Parts: sequence; structure tokens; C-alpha cells
Amino acid sequence: MPGLAQIALPATAIALAVVLGACGAQDSAAKNDYVKQVNAAQTQFANAATRVEQQITKMSSAGQDRRALDRFASTIDTLVARLRAIKVPGDVRAEHGRLVAVMADHGEEVLQITATMRSATTTVLEDVQRKLSAATITVNANLSSATASINAKLRAE
Repeated sequence: MPGLAQIALPATAIALAVVLGACGAQDSAAKNDYVKQVNAAQTQFANAATRVEQQITKMSSAGQDRRALDRFASTIDTLVARLRAIKVPGDVRAEHGRLVAVMADHGEEVLQITATMRSATTTVLEDVQRKLSAATITVNANLSSATASINAKLRAE
């Protein structure tokens, strides 16, 4: 699937490298722990995106690409569970819920795109490229917005 990794996946890895800033003095230990856990989860996601980028190449087969995307979807599921398990400061619960929902939705998109690849014709693969690229753009924007909202609330205190 030439170009898939070059078009879609690096943007995800870069967008998810967003760092949540330091917290205010009130409840700073709990908030800093929260920030640390969210950053670790985002790093895990960025690393998974990088691995997929390395596995999906011009030389890889559609089957190899499917397996790489299956592993990526599994990592997203693990990440979503990890995000749900984090003790979230009360003032960012809604924003954290949005972050979790964005990741869960992206995982579903990756699974649907991967399922589309089961009938690997040129037309299907081109459609997969478009869908994955669009999904990546959407998740990047949504994750950026969600982390910005969390940052804004944590810094406001």
C-alpha cells in the first residue's frame, strides 16, 4: 500500500506528542500525577503509531499492513482502558471523558478500515488510504482540542 504510512500515520504520532502543562499549587500532586499518566498514555500511542509507520511500507503486503493495523487497534484499546483507569481530577472529568471518547472512536475507525482491507483490490486499498488519512486528520484535531481543554482547566487554577 504505497504511501499509506507516509500520508496518515506520522501525523498521528506528531499530534499526540502534545504535552500537558504543569498544574497549579492546589491539589498539585494529584494533578501532576494525572498529567504524568495522560502523557505516558499519549507516548504509548505515539510509539505505536511510529511502529505502524515502520511496518507499513511500499514493500509490505496488504496482509502485513492489515496485521500492523490490527496490532495498532489493539494498542488503542489498551490505551483507552488505561485512560479510563486514571484517577481524573474533578475539574477535568468532562474533558478527560472527551479524550477517552476520541481515542475509542479512533480505535473503531482503525478496525473498520482494517476490515475494509480484507478484499484487497487496488480500488479498496486507495479507499483505505483516503479513509485512514481522513481518520488521522480528525483524530489529530480532536485530540489536540481535548488536550488543550484539559490544559486550559488545569492551568486556570
